[in-house]
Amino acid sequence: MSSIVRTALYPLITAGQSAVRAAEHSATPEALRAIDAALCSLPVNELDDQAERILNAAIQAVSVAEDTEEWALLAAVEHQMSRLLIEPDGAPVDHPAVQAVFFLAARCGTRFTTRSKDAMERRTWEASPERNAWDRAFTAGVEALGKLSAAIGGSDNGRALDKAMTAFLTAVRRAIPYAALYETRRALVEAARAYGLFVVGMRQPMPVGGRWEWARRIGGATFLFEVELPHMDGDPYGAVAVRRIAEDGTAGPVRYIPLGPDEERRRAVTEAQYRI
Repeated sequence: MSSIVRTALYPLITAGQSAVRAAEHSATPEALRAIDAALCSLPVNELDDQAERILNAAIQAVSVAEDTEEWALLAAVEHQMSRLLIEPDGAPVDHPAVQAVFFLAARCGTRFTTRSKDAMERRTWEASPERNAWDRAFTAGVEALGKLSAAIGGSDNGRALDKAMTAFLTAVRRAIPYAALYETRRALVEAARAYGLFVVGMRQPMPVGGRWEWARRIGGATFLFEVELPHMDGDPYGAVAVRRIAEDGTAGPVRYIPLGPDEERRRAVTEAQYRI
């Protein structure tokens, strides 16, 4: 492939990454449609078999996330909560808002306990970050349901309810496209590799329970990251542990990057943890 053609392919990869970031920030069916469009714009005639297979899996995962019924349940919660806010105090506990929150929380609990069809096959469901995302949504849903019941009963204030509902809906919006975003990031890396571009992959979550929190493909190597908590020897900031895994599987030494008082660096680490 000529350097001119490779240069023309760079914007297609970065467009896909931009679409992923938009969905990470605020996932909606429209954001997922933008990801689908970005993936479908990648020329398959320049892909090898592995890259094409992974691309097709990503497109399928995005389609599943785009059409899932949780979007309708989430919209019902938002609608019924808006209705509740304009009704007088003393709304009955069987208000449709309570039912809507209950149904969405229960659905999150079901997704947490049952492996979804688009779950990542190379990892056990128990160690899957997607399962963890649904667990966070379910836990936030139970909390929101409690705050809603307390607010209706007059024993809690609206501020606590608003905070709990925001946390719940945010967690749901993160959980719905979790697997789709994972597969999309993977597909963009494989496409860049197949196109002969220098690979700069996005952050990918690692299996739950292991040492490493996230990974990132850069060039021909994969870099693993873990945030080290401050030690008891007076370090108030901690560090980021990094290990380079070469393409042949050879692991380099673990290196530590102190966080120190650098607010920008610590903010970047916090953002990385949020995105995964």
